[in-house]
Amino acid sequence: MTNDVSIESGVYGRLIVARMKPNEDLIESIESMCVQYEIKHAVVRGVVGSLTTATLLHGDESTAQEQVVTGPGVEILNVFGEVNVVDGMPSTRLSGVVADTTGHLYAGRFKKGGNRSFITIEASVQEWLPS
Repeated sequence: MTNDVSIESGVYGRLIVARMKPNEDLIESIESMCVQYEIKHAVVRGVVGSLTTATLLHGDESTAQEQVVTGPGVEILNVFGEVNVVDGMPSTRLSGVVADTTGHLYAGRFKKGGNRSFITIEASVQEWLPS
């Protein structure tokens, strides 16, 4: 068994449901919401919408390879992850699955700045309040 495991107790707090307009970045928008509403820890509950282009990362942080899924109209099928804000500086790790215009599926971590809304994106983000 690994020693990298941590267990945290807490409760869910406020729920933000927001719409991102065309050309707004998925991660930057979610981070901005968390900073605006002073949410220090959040869980991304769900995201629906489409992207102009998806940029996904594969591998660890130092050697990540980019995969670009061209659009426009890359459909978001699944997004999950967390946002942490320390001293006003957000850190976000979102992963998910997208489909290109021909229906091929791609999975990976979303790259900040590389996933802009095509028409709209709706996201629900819930505050996590550790005990």
